[in-house]
Order: sequence, then structure tokens, then C-alpha cells
Amino acid sequence: LTMKSSQMRPRLKWAYVSPLNPIPSSLSDYSETLLPALSEYFDTTLYSDCGEPANPTIARRFVTRPVSSLQQHHAQHDLRLYQLGNSTQHQNAFDTLRRLPGVVTLHEPFLHTGIRAMSPPHYRRELSYELGNVDDAAVNAWAAVRDRVEMMAAPLIGRAVDSSLGLIVHSRTARRMIEDNFARRAAKRHRAVSDIAVIPQPMPLDEARLPQDTRAEFGLSVDGVLFGSLGLIDPTKEPTLAVRAFARVLDVIPQARLVFVGERPNDFGLDELMRDLGVAGQVIFLGRVEPIERMHRAIAACDVILSLRRPTIGETSATALRSLAIGRAQIVRDVDWYSELPDAACAKIDPQAEVDELAQAMLELANSPDRRRQMGEAARHYIQTECDVAVVARRYADFLQATFERAAAAMLD
Repeated sequence: LTMKSSQMRPRLKWAYVSPLNPIPSSLSDYSETLLPALSEYFDTTLYSDCGEPANPTIARRFVTRPVSSLQQHHAQHDLRLYQLGNSTQHQNAFDTLRRLPGVVTLHEPFLHTGIRAMSPPHYRRELSYELGNVDDAAVNAWAAVRDRVEMMAAPLIGRAVDSSLGLIVHSRTARRMIEDNFARRAAKRHRAVSDIAVIPQPMPLDEARLPQDTRAEFGLSVDGVLFGSLGLIDPTKEPTLAVRAFARVLDVIPQARLVFVGERPNDFGLDELMRDLGVAGQVIFLGRVEPIERMHRAIAACDVILSLRRPTIGETSATALRSLAIGRAQIVRDVDWYSELPDAACAKIDPQAEVDELAQAMLELANSPDRRRQMGEAARHYIQTECDVAVVARRYADFLQATFERAAAAMLD
């Protein structure tokens, strides 16, 4: 933050630090969705390592500089906003935040795997910051850990939190995890809960469509109930549980189908499982679907979305939000961020539910078109009232203005 006079300027100049396309990141899409609306409140300069932004609107409307140049230009800005996620794409932003504090949007309360992939010196430095000085044996032991739940004992968010003037997260769950992190370690400075704003991810309301409207594009039958599982196929999305529960559904509704929409980097034993259960012909893999508009049409082709995740580490699911925006009924586990979704917009199963409970939830929705429609309407209402881009931008602006005023007052004391 830079104070040039005792008067608060009516329109702040700020530095916005984030990946942008062509950097392949969900945060690139996030920022490009949010920036036009945020620019109504702030004079914005972008700092990104994307080179020339691929989005022509972004390239035309904003000056874009490398993240490393923020040190040179920082006095031109009243405030800095960092969009931070769990990947190596944020290394320059993370290093810059250490020197130039600002408001941080922490997209998940977990940076361990991203920092570990940056470099051994980065990793050791942040482990020591979070846990106290660590020796070579401790660093090597942490480097060998692959269980994300075990890594939550050292989420490596401490530096980002302590270097921030204020935090933005997407859920009450994430805020609680950050507060728990403070309780487990000696914080560098006190931070009141009011310094952490919960602002949902922006998600535009999508065109309302019937499932049958888009199925032909993907070679899907217009008959029967279609269950969808979205995004990269990996064990945390519970694909084997989905297949097992779907086999139970087929015993009752032979016309039902299960479609996976996303990359499948490994088999994870699915082919053998489907053969053993006799459902290989009723489970469909569409692979990665692009561009995003076509992905939306693939979601719209489904009647029910299985938004399963176990374990969770406080993350927010963009695909679940997209499904809500399209008006699709969903089945989720009643845990973490998913618990915060409206009960009217999704069916919630126990955090430890297995095949019986999931199959029962799938059958209930398959046999009730009215309930699916009501869920879809509630889902779209939630997106319209909580995740509309203009609503999210207004909440950002209010929090950033308040953070600036608080920091400016502290400088004058």
C-alpha cells in the first residue's frame, strides 16, 4: 500500500497479480471473468507472466506487465491484490508478496504441493516458516508424503496469510481452516476474523436447457436418465464408487447411463470393474471437452451430476458451480464447502457414505423429474444471488476499499 496524501483518493489505483490465459489455469479463467466488472471500481494494471493476454478484451482494456516488474512500479499503486493458488504458476507472485504485501485471494487453504514443486530452497524455507526450523531428514520426510490429508498438518499457507493486508476466500470452510492454522502455530501478527472476507467464486448464469437439447452433439441417447461426473478423473472424485452405485441403478432403470466428462490419465481399475459388474456398455467416457461453452452443453446433457470428492481440503469446485448455473440437480457429500450449498439445490449424502446411500440418492432423483426440476431452479437462484459476477465484484470492492482505509489509517497513527 502506498500513501501519497492524507486524503483517500476517490478511485484507487491497484495492481492485480494473477495468471491469465494463455497460462492454462482455472485462475486465468477466474480473473478474466472478474476483471471487467472490477474495473468499474478501480484503475487496474495487470501483473502476469502470461506475456500478451490471449483474451482480446483483456489485452485491449488493461496494461499487462510481468510480475517481476511490480517491485519497480509498486509506488504507482494504492493497493495490490494477489490471486494465489496451489501451483508453481504462482512462484513469482508468492515471492513478490513477501516483499510487497497486499490483499490475497487464497483460492484454497492449501499450498503445500505447489510450493513443494517450486524448488528445494522454496520448499525448505516455507516448511521452516510454518513448522519452525526443519532439518534435512524432516524435509525429505515431508517431500515423500503423497496423502493430501496428511499434508494438511502443514498447508504452507502461513507466509501468504502473514504477508497479506487482508484475505479473501471462497467459503466459510476455508476461513475456518485458516483460523485453525493460526491456532496451531505462532502467528507473526494478530489478525481478526473481520480481515478474512468470504466471497463466492463468480459464476455467470448459463442458458437454461433441457437435457435432450444437447445430447445429439455428444452421441448420447435422448432416452433414459443420464448421470454425469465432471472434471479430471482421479481417485478423489470417487469414480469407482460412482460405477458401483450406477450398477445398482441399472438393476432398476436399465435405460440409465453414466457419463464421465474429463480427462482420464489412468485407468484406476475402472475397465476391470465395469466388466465385472457388466456395465461397460452403459458407462461413457467423453474425455476432455473444450471449449468451455461446449463443456457447458455436455453438463446440460445430464440429468444429475455426481459431485463427489473424498477427501476434501477446503477447495471449491468450479464444475459443481457450473452445474448449478446450468440448473442441474447434484449429489454431493455433506462436508466442507459442499455442506454450504443450499439444501434445496442438491442432495447431500453422509461424508462417509458408500454404495448403498449413493445408489439410493441416485434412484430417488432418477425417479423424480419434479424434484430434479425444483433442484435446478434452486441452483440457478443460488448462482444468480450469490455468484453473479456483478455481486462478487461489488463485494470485492467493498472489502478492498475497507482494507485500504484501515491500512491508511494505521499509517497515519
